[in-house]
Amino acid sequence: MGWFLICIATTLTHTFVVANVAHGAGAILGALVGYAVTLPSRRLVLGAATGAIVYSEYGIHVWTPYRQPFGQSRLRRRQVGYDALVANRNEEAVRWLRDAVKLQPKVSAYWFDLGIAYHRLGKMLRR
Repeated sequence: MGWFLICIATTLTHTFVVANVAHGAGAILGALVGYAVTLPSRRLVLGAATGAIVYSEYGIHVWTPYRQPFGQSRLRRRQVGYDALVANRNEEAVRWLRDAVKLQPKVSAYWFDLGIAYHRLGKMLRR
């Protein structure tokens, strides 16, 4: 539990970002499975709760990228934009990086790459 609290603190201070929600869900899942094994009278309820968590985790990790517009995950948008930037396809880079910035406006690397693309096009960066 102490390590989990340290991970939450480092995420909040942006020192080291950790997937705290996934780890917390895993801890709850483990506790529910443990209780389901040791408490046969509550096995049905605990099994349903365990199934709900597994289903939601599956949905988050597997289906979320496909629900994004254009079928691209957030990280993939930035990567496609960065690749276009490196290949000097600046108009394409702007399109992808603007999407990445809209989805995650606090990630400075996305803004930096977008600024480079706009600079190469001779345009001013506007939010």
